[in-house]
Amino acid sequence: MHLIVDDLSLSAGGATLFRGLSHRFAPGRVTAVVGPSGSGKSTLLAALAGLHPVADGRILVATDELADRDRRDGAADGAAPVGRPPRARDVTWVPQGSNALPGRTAIDNVMVAPLAAGRTMEEARQAAERALAQVGLGHRAGAFSRTLSGGELQRLSLARGLATTRPFVFADEPTASLDGANAARVAEVLAGVTTDATVVIATHDDLIVRSADACVDLRPYLLA
Repeated sequence: MHLIVDDLSLSAGGATLFRGLSHRFAPGRVTAVVGPSGSGKSTLLAALAGLHPVADGRILVATDELADRDRRDGAADGAAPVGRPPRARDVTWVPQGSNALPGRTAIDNVMVAPLAAGRTMEEARQAAERALAQVGLGHRAGAFSRTLSGGELQRLSLARGLATTRPFVFADEPTASLDGANAARVAEVLAGVTTDATVVIATHDDLIVRSADACVDLRPYLLA
């Protein structure tokens, strides 16, 4: 699924954060959102999930077919993009730090996501094993999460996001609480991620930006 942002303005606390942002977040790609503190990175993630109102412009969700047609026809006649509003139930959040269950194993923690989406136990286990392998934790599948390091816990959160069937995975500053070595490992993992989901990461971390497939910089849209 594509996320289409069209001439977007966002406000928070009665103040406008930025104006005029247009971008297409594509499936199967990791997009980093950057900008100074207070520029609206986290607010943009919330708006993309349908959890924060837009001040102006539109955010739409479109299938591949609809997005392709929109690009073709919109470029020809200047028409506005088409699609439906985003819904929070389409989104898996990767938290900063960890929300792992300490008394359960790594694979149990990751299986929570596909099980909650209605997958069978076997389907959930297979999805969890693939996701753990992707983030370099396949060998730690049977380890209790309380025994994992901070960097491993952050990768565990990422694995849970990748194991879900939801079309969008959002992460807000996933390396903010990590040391340099662990942040580099998370960036390395993101660079090698293969997923059908649309992944959007709000970050200050240059390592994450360099590992992403695309980058949205909010600075040109901030008010002077």
